[in-house]
Amino acid sequence: MDLKVRWIEKGGDFSDAAKVRKRVFVEEQSYSLEEEFDSLDSVSEHLVLYDKDKEIACGRLIDLGGGAYKLGRIAVDKEYRGRGLGLMLVNLLSEKAEEKGATRLLIGAQTRVVPFYEKLGFVPYGLEYMDGHIPHVDMAKCLDFKDCRWLMFRKNAEAFLARKTIYLTKKVKSAVLRICTLGFGEFYVNGQRITDDLNVPAWTNYEYRDLSKIHMPIYDTLTHRVYYLEYDITSFLKDGENALGVHVGNGFYGQHESRNEGFTRCGDLKLAFSINLIYEDGELERIVSDSTVKVYESYILRTNIYFGEIQNLNNEPEGWNDAGFDDSEWYPPALADAPKSILEKQECPPDRVIRTIQPKLISKKGDHSVYDLGENVAGYPVLKFPEKSRANETALLRIAEEINEDGTLNFFSAGDIHRIQQDFYIHNGKDDSLYYPRFTWHAGRYFEIIGTAEPLEFRVIHTDIKNTSEFESSDDLLNWYYEAYIRTQLNNIHCCVPSDCPHRERLGYTGDGQIASGACMTTLSAKEMFKKWMKDIADNQDRFGGHVQHTAPFYGGGGGPGGWGGAIVIVPYNYYRYYGDTDVLREYYPNMVKYIEYMVSRCEDNLVVREEEGGWCLGDWCTPHNIILIPEPFVNTYYLIKTARITLEVAKILGINKDNEYLNKVIDDCSKAMHDNYFDEKTGSFLEGIQGADAFAADLGLGDERTLKNLVDKYTQIGRFDTGIFGTYILLDVLFKNGYGELAYKLLTNKSKVSFHRMRESGATTLWEEWEGRHSHSHPMFGGSVEHLFSYILGIKNTEGTVGFKDVTIAPADIPSLSYVKGSMLTENGRITVEIDRRNGETRIDAKADDGIIIRRA
Repeated sequence: MDLKVRWIEKGGDFSDAAKVRKRVFVEEQSYSLEEEFDSLDSVSEHLVLYDKDKEIACGRLIDLGGGAYKLGRIAVDKEYRGRGLGLMLVNLLSEKAEEKGATRLLIGAQTRVVPFYEKLGFVPYGLEYMDGHIPHVDMAKCLDFKDCRWLMFRKNAEAFLARKTIYLTKKVKSAVLRICTLGFGEFYVNGQRITDDLNVPAWTNYEYRDLSKIHMPIYDTLTHRVYYLEYDITSFLKDGENALGVHVGNGFYGQHESRNEGFTRCGDLKLAFSINLIYEDGELERIVSDSTVKVYESYILRTNIYFGEIQNLNNEPEGWNDAGFDDSEWYPPALADAPKSILEKQECPPDRVIRTIQPKLISKKGDHSVYDLGENVAGYPVLKFPEKSRANETALLRIAEEINEDGTLNFFSAGDIHRIQQDFYIHNGKDDSLYYPRFTWHAGRYFEIIGTAEPLEFRVIHTDIKNTSEFESSDDLLNWYYEAYIRTQLNNIHCCVPSDCPHRERLGYTGDGQIASGACMTTLSAKEMFKKWMKDIADNQDRFGGHVQHTAPFYGGGGGPGGWGGAIVIVPYNYYRYYGDTDVLREYYPNMVKYIEYMVSRCEDNLVVREEEGGWCLGDWCTPHNIILIPEPFVNTYYLIKTARITLEVAKILGINKDNEYLNKVIDDCSKAMHDNYFDEKTGSFLEGIQGADAFAADLGLGDERTLKNLVDKYTQIGRFDTGIFGTYILLDVLFKNGYGELAYKLLTNKSKVSFHRMRESGATTLWEEWEGRHSHSHPMFGGSVEHLFSYILGIKNTEGTVGFKDVTIAPADIPSLSYVKGSMLTENGRITVEIDRRNGETRIDAKADDGIIIRRA
């Protein structure tokens, strides 16, 4: 074979490439000419391989911008296959992209050849899709860490230290560190911490694990993703010798002690990094992680995201992260494989210390002290031993949400005695040493210290998200509900994941997250967090079948296909409503359709009756006393209809028509099944109205005029909730939406045993997981209706036909018994403030907004 290579620039004559593509894709694989040749050909560089003068193979390269290049239309004539030409094409296209500054290579691969591209370092992600009549999967390859070696200390290490000595012989103009640790990392240059970021990189569905062995087995094919961090370290460098220091600890990646869901650690801790230097004379240099890095055991003997840490600061090498340190007794690193995952820069905010609290000493007996923080929060106490304390003195810290009558801590709600959050510190004898966990956080209101150490402060920690809203009213309980939700939600955002609770489970349950997503977007600066979490949800959707896991990132956990899986539709749609971002709808529309198809596959007679074998198939959750009367198929079919309608609306917004007939049929067939199986023609109710059943139906427009009337009559009579996390939100939403604001308000503020009043009267400062308060006392899911405080009680709504709160209509619910309410929310376009005063026999509404926002009155 006399092989020749020819490149064709953009706009050039690519007819030889077209000949190969016509033979391979049109004649052999039956693509039409219209499918094969598209508008991208004119903006692509084309590559053709020849045997003498005969064109035999080709490919194209497209600059997508931002350092991303897409390889495509890679074809080899049939008689030349098996000679390595496909590999040559990919390598030549990749090299050309790198010459142009590519940081990321993309390809849409036919599913059958995914293993070929995997061998070349490409990683599959997202759903399988049809390109013409052939299934494809998108793949990516990150080049930011090219030539970087992945390094580890030893197998099963809880934490380790690493350092790299760097010599600079001339002035540096710019220095950028790109670093990835699996799990969490702390980063230093010349002894100084270079960032106040905590619990980074953000938690993801890191790498492949065999999910068939967990307690509720999963056989799905998921997407795996790892984030790296980028820091400007120019100001930390000096002439001569410098040192990069890294401390790596388990985090979620290496967590192995909590096995409630049957999970073990993802893998052994590792790191990789590069430092890109630009000298003042213009010279470029790139320093990468390699065998010259030195590693050593950490002074942290145990670090666990759930259970806490054991630290012996006597074992911390003094100055280990500074220049001039003698690391001759340190070890060369072990080499590790790079993660076979999508590797990309973290754009979402990190965890940080947000504020501090001064703990109050409430009891002391000998060396046993108990402190009260005054509120249920997430973070950790910072301890200090008294001056002149001897080395090897110890302190044990334990934290809980509740306290017993005898003054001892009650650990039950935060995980019981089997999962106590605790830290154990061994003093190094130095008066200036501070003691706090490095790779976890705790949550609770009370903590105890056994030993002589004392708390300097409690650092409140969560993802760097702020409360951007205000709410106050003449009703103290309504005010408490708002404040408790804000505190609970912030407690539950770590590593850019909205969790169910900040202690016992710490998981990104999709059901909890979707039902509170509107409240969170209304009140907090959560845009970037949700952008990351939507990606987590999509990463945990089965590539081929569309099944959505109950937690994202996936870490096991029970749930149901509707309230939990429906997050793949509801969260992006809410994101669009709040932020006006159509790109998000376009990105996740295929996931929405795939999810609907999955739900239909779990139907019998058009009712959703099952999820995955061996797992749960919940409907509503946390109804009073956990007695669930409302049938699971009813709730899950409600969510199928609801999400199919949203998907149909999204299709209309995007101008997509191909799925309309299918979606309309799903809606019609399932609506008929709901009516035929659950509607009582004599009474007009569904399931006798149990646990909000008529609210679920009315929200879909099912039933007749009696359905809503029966709903109103029932809750007027009982005056309390009998619903779970989904039913409570849906009930209040239906009442507010249909003009029954007074009744919705009375339910929100009712004083029965099934109420927020009960939580408040029990001394709670956060929302409970269950109405009875048996388990977690920091669960945001019952806070979903904080959204209603703004959309209905204050009346701030997008004007019909608009999104993003650039054009709003103020239409507060009629609630005569609420005499005063004032609040504001910060939107993408500015702040909107509403004040309503019903005192003195008249109603006064004052609404204002920042410039650029149109305000209308209903």
